[in-house]
Amino acid sequence: MMRASAWRARTGLLLAAALAGALTVALRAPAAWVGDWLESRSQLRLLDPRGTIWRGSAMLALSDGRQLTPIPGRLSWEIELAALAVGRISARVTHSALGESLAVSLAPGKVMIGAGNARLPAATLGALGMPFTTLRPGGVLEVRWSDVVVPGGARFGELQGELQIDWREAQSALSSVAPLGHYRLRVSGATDVAELRLDTLSGPLRLQGGGTLKGGRLRFSGVAFAVPEMRAALNGLLGLLGPRSGDNVLLSLET
Repeated sequence: MMRASAWRARTGLLLAAALAGALTVALRAPAAWVGDWLESRSQLRLLDPRGTIWRGSAMLALSDGRQLTPIPGRLSWEIELAALAVGRISARVTHSALGESLAVSLAPGKVMIGAGNARLPAATLGALGMPFTTLRPGGVLEVRWSDVVVPGGARFGELQGELQIDWREAQSALSSVAPLGHYRLRVSGATDVAELRLDTLSGPLRLQGGGTLKGGRLRFSGVAFAVPEMRAALNGLLGLLGPRSGDNVLLSLET
C-alpha cells in the first residue's frame, strides 16, 4: 500500500513538474514565433524580434517573395492574457506609422482588426513588385480603414470591411515631374471578394481603374494618361507603365 502511495506521489510530482515546465516555455516563447506565424500567412515579415510572443517588438517589412521593403519604426505588441479564457487572442499593437494603438484579435477561422489609420512612405509600394520596383515611388501613403474581418485563418487574401489609401505628392525617381498627382484607392469587401477602385484626385498624370482581391490574389486593370499640356514631359514615364493604346497606357497588375 505504501509503495502504491509513494508511486502516486512521485507521479503527481512529475506531472506537476512537466506542467510547470510547459507553462514556463509558453510564457517565455520567443517573439520570433510571431514572425513565423505571419510569414506563413502573409507578406509581413518581422526583423530583429525581441521579447516574447506575449510582449515583444520587431522591425516590420513587406516581402514580394524576392526582396524585403522595410517600414521605418519599430512595431510593439502586447497580448491580453485574459482573452485566452474565452478562446480568443487579443493584442494591442503600436507603431510610429499608426495614428493610435491598434486592436487585433484572433478567433477560430478569422482575424479582427479595429478601425484605424496609418501614414507610410510610398516606397512601401515596392513590395507589390512591378511596376513599382522600377518606378521607385516617392510621396506619402495615408491609409484609413474601418473595423475589418479577415476570414479563413488570416491569409490576408480576403477581407470584410472598408479600406482607403491616398497616395499624396506622388513621385517617381524616373520622372522630373513632381508631384505627379494625388491618387485614391478604395477597397470594399463584404464576402470572399474585395472590390478595388482607383481614382485621380488631382495632378498631371491621370490614373484610373478597378479590380478584385480574392484568395490572396490581386487583379487590377486600368488606364494612365497625361493631361495634354504635360504629355511630352510624361511620355517616358508612361512608356514604362504598360502598352499604349492611343494617348492612353493600359495598366495591369496581378499578384
